[in-house]
Amino acid sequence: MYFTRVLYLNLSPTLHKIPSKDLGKYLNLPFIDRLRVYVRGGTGGQGLKKYGGIGGRGGDVIIMGKKNLSLKQVYEKNLTKRYIAQDGFNSSKASLNAESGKDLIIHVPLGIQIVKDNDELIDEILDIDDKCVVAAGGAGGTFKNMFVGKPGTSMMINFDLKLLADVGFVGYPNAGKSTLLSMLSRTKPAISASPFTTVDPQLGTVIFEDGRSFTVADLPGLVEGSHIKFGLGSRFLKHTIRSKILLFVIDINGFQLSFHSPLRTAFDSIVFLTKELELYEPSLLDKPAILAINKIDQLENPDNDEELKEIHYYLDNYKEILERDYEEKWRPKKFFEFKHIVPIAGKHGTNCSELCTVLRAVLDEQANMERDDYNKKEWWNRG
Repeated sequence: MYFTRVLYLNLSPTLHKIPSKDLGKYLNLPFIDRLRVYVRGGTGGQGLKKYGGIGGRGGDVIIMGKKNLSLKQVYEKNLTKRYIAQDGFNSSKASLNAESGKDLIIHVPLGIQIVKDNDELIDEILDIDDKCVVAAGGAGGTFKNMFVGKPGTSMMINFDLKLLADVGFVGYPNAGKSTLLSMLSRTKPAISASPFTTVDPQLGTVIFEDGRSFTVADLPGLVEGSHIKFGLGSRFLKHTIRSKILLFVIDINGFQLSFHSPLRTAFDSIVFLTKELELYEPSLLDKPAILAINKIDQLENPDNDEELKEIHYYLDNYKEILERDYEEKWRPKKFFEFKHIVPIAGKHGTNCSELCTVLRAVLDEQANMERDDYNKKEWWNRG
């Protein structure tokens, strides 16, 4: 589980334009979701030509998944970021068939993609049983190689973490995502009135009385341009990819980054967030989505309010409204058809139980569909 430090920022109007690669200089972010390391298999041991002795094989560098581990902990355990397996032993009169070098195992968090510098995927580690040899040890010396041990393979690889969560929060900064997470689950994230409080992804677990549970991920708020690395949310758009469903958390009052920025209405927020997801990865718009309209406690009459009715009207008539009121560059090619729209007040827990029930129902529906698809494929393969 990932926790964030309390961080209060004096925002400037240009903060959201700082490229993500430079954010660490200003914020000293403790969360790591990509780590570049050097790996090398052990060198094979030397053979003993005179007696036909065989050198030991070099050890492999193996990646294995482990629960309750962060990529930051992986880095702190080996600050050099170099992983070299043990060399094979040389053949000797006392041991003609020399021992192989020990494999070097690197434990990583679940959800890791192992990629080369050119972003070519090597493998994924999604379960504790998953493992991958990233650097094979060299062969020991034999008559085939003139009894000279061979070097192991070596390369630079990247551990690219994409969080595994059932529900991924999507929303602007200060929409109340962290407050909602703390209300739904057992986590206690940093919460303040300042945008960009959440600088680390956080995982929480919602547990029902019957023992059923699901995980939720609160990600840093997005701003326009996140898909091209503007703002804190740019680093974490990738974590939405593995979420089974998306939960849009929208402030009923809209969003304004600073006093100098334009005010976005609640519907604006939905439109621009949808466009950001589309620009980053169009397939995200195929995921089931639920809309939570937050902070209804700030309305004069939450049970019969014109602002809530207006949002429903806009969503029901989004095609003509997008065509009429939005520039073409901001119109998503596809729009979310929210399975459920739940007005909430995360700060007070209003309708949060209802939201949990809705999330559970949609997750169960997804699981049933996936199971049916799997059974159909199995039946087809057997036939």
